[in-house]
Amino acid sequence: MAGLKPNDFYWIIEGKLAVSECIGGGGLTARKIRREEEIQWLKGQGINSIFSLLESDFNLKNYQEVGFRTYHFPFGDNIPKESVEVIFEAIKEALSDKERKLLIHREYLDEEVPGVLAGYLIYSKLLEDPILARTILERILGKPLSPKAISLIPNQ
Repeated sequence: MAGLKPNDFYWIIEGKLAVSECIGGGGLTARKIRREEEIQWLKGQGINSIFSLLESDFNLKNYQEVGFRTYHFPFGDNIPKESVEVIFEAIKEALSDKERKLLIHREYLDEEVPGVLAGYLIYSKLLEDPILARTILERILGKPLSPKAISLIPNQ
């Protein structure tokens, strides 16, 4: 397999929804060559869309230039619940296209991103039990969700 697997890459819904840290690395570690290698690897996995939760539009133009469809929903600290629901709806809409394989990323796989993913599973009604959504994300990521992540999961 050509390319380089992005750091903290996990399939949340196999072959449909994945998560990783920012392609090419985040912050001061971002490198063009690494980004190009990771894009090549992602394309090899069939991923064709990037959903960025970065506060800036960092790399979106680069993703578009190589053929990815992009989505950008800045996710800052202390985001209101209504804004999280907008993100859930945008993910649901993006995945409504059966051909779309979506990668969600933020600078790092921090404590909020797993909460957004577990919350999406509940919001989209793929799962009905918030505790099950939390448990599934903890198993996929191999670590417990933080209280901040848990607070993003809707209590249906």
